[in-house]
Amino acid sequence: MAVTKRRQPKGLYILFLTEMWERFGFYTLYGLFVLYLTKELDMPDAAATLLFGAFASYLYVTTLPGGHLADRLLGFRRAIILGAAIMCVGYLSLTFGDVDLIPISLGILIVGNGFFKPNVGALLGHLYDEDDPRRESGFTIFYLGINLGSFVAFLIAGWIAQEVGYNWAFGMAGIGKMISMATFIVGQRTLGEAGHAPDPALIKQRHFGLPLMWVVLIGCVGAVGVATYLMNHDVAAGGVLAVAALLAFAFFLYEGWREDPAIRRRVVVLVILSVFSIVFWSVYVQVGSSFLLFVDRSVDRDILGLVVPASEFLSLNPLFILLMGMPFAALWLWLDKFRLNPSVPLKFVFGFLLIGASYFVLVWGIATSTDKVAWEWLVAFFFLYTAAEMVLSPVGLAMSTEMAPKKLTGLAMGIWLLATSGGLYVGGILASVAAVRRGSSAEATRMIYQDGFADFGWIALATGLLLFALVPWLKHLIGKNAEASSPSSG
Repeated sequence: MAVTKRRQPKGLYILFLTEMWERFGFYTLYGLFVLYLTKELDMPDAAATLLFGAFASYLYVTTLPGGHLADRLLGFRRAIILGAAIMCVGYLSLTFGDVDLIPISLGILIVGNGFFKPNVGALLGHLYDEDDPRRESGFTIFYLGINLGSFVAFLIAGWIAQEVGYNWAFGMAGIGKMISMATFIVGQRTLGEAGHAPDPALIKQRHFGLPLMWVVLIGCVGAVGVATYLMNHDVAAGGVLAVAALLAFAFFLYEGWREDPAIRRRVVVLVILSVFSIVFWSVYVQVGSSFLLFVDRSVDRDILGLVVPASEFLSLNPLFILLMGMPFAALWLWLDKFRLNPSVPLKFVFGFLLIGASYFVLVWGIATSTDKVAWEWLVAFFFLYTAAEMVLSPVGLAMSTEMAPKKLTGLAMGIWLLATSGGLYVGGILASVAAVRRGSSAEATRMIYQDGFADFGWIALATGLLLFALVPWLKHLIGKNAEASSPSSG
């Protein structure tokens, strides 16, 4: 029986490496983008963080059509390869150092990510049986791949940008993406029958006199144009995002409502928790914007006589994930043996409380410092911040493949990532409370960050307490059978 299996499927490790190298590319850009905009292009804080939030959010908006196309037409394998190829072009185009090319490069990355991001996780979900207790541990191991790639990227990208130039660092991101694509193509034989097109005959059909794949590629070019326009109009991008999110959530609920009552209730839980996660991600994403600028300006980065680039400190997050990942993966299975595994909603509550506490640590560090904040406070911050991420993010990924009907797995993953997208855009706006005006003194800058980080902490804490009040009702909707059979819903 599936529930007796303990060894993970071989395909997990190919997807692990595929995601690891892709994240190496993405987090190279993530750790440098706001610094590049503010230091190299002299963009004001509020404008830079809003553009960062708009870009980060639209990376996930396109996961919805990308996941849906994979579900109904392309299959996960073809979508992953297509997305990887498009993203290679986007990263490498940043190496030209042309300011006018930046919105186009971002638009290309947004479209490519839509095909790649939801379908790697969805394909992993198809390697497990419905009630397989290995699922959540497998997703946690998969999450280690994400963070191994980001750890290496954060560790070296800042030095390359500082010593050689940002363009070279962006080129390194493109190389990482190419390795990711090659790994997946070579390792497909480990995936068994998972991930093929649902109807191969449909792929061979012609539309408007062209093969269907050519129609998809032409659509990708049009989508790049739209995404480029939105990157040039990042305020308007928020309105488009809000409308897209409402329509997508409504469509997913409509599709889920056509299933039997037990699945219908679990779809409702998935949607509710995805909406709550928007708040989590809006606070979480500050690390790439307001927090990164705080480290650059207000933290003593001198370690043993060496001034460490601000982006290097972001490597503490994936380092802690690598240290915590296996213990968390084992913890859920161990608790499940004794029927003590917290429910998915309760794990979300823990995530909110922990990330709120992490920002209060920063407030404490600023309040007790008379000059620049000691870098050791960042270690304490990232310990709690990472624990919050480990409690909520891989559980949310597993939830998306577990609670949704199998035929809607890609769409469900797109919904989860669309909620992430909304959080990232809101985070770009939220970062304005910690935006520092040009000419501000060092003391005024520290106070701005102290007040802003306190706001982030209170937002997370209040949301966690509200969700805690809803936990009994959400557990009732999930149902006793689901809780008994799944380690993610213990």
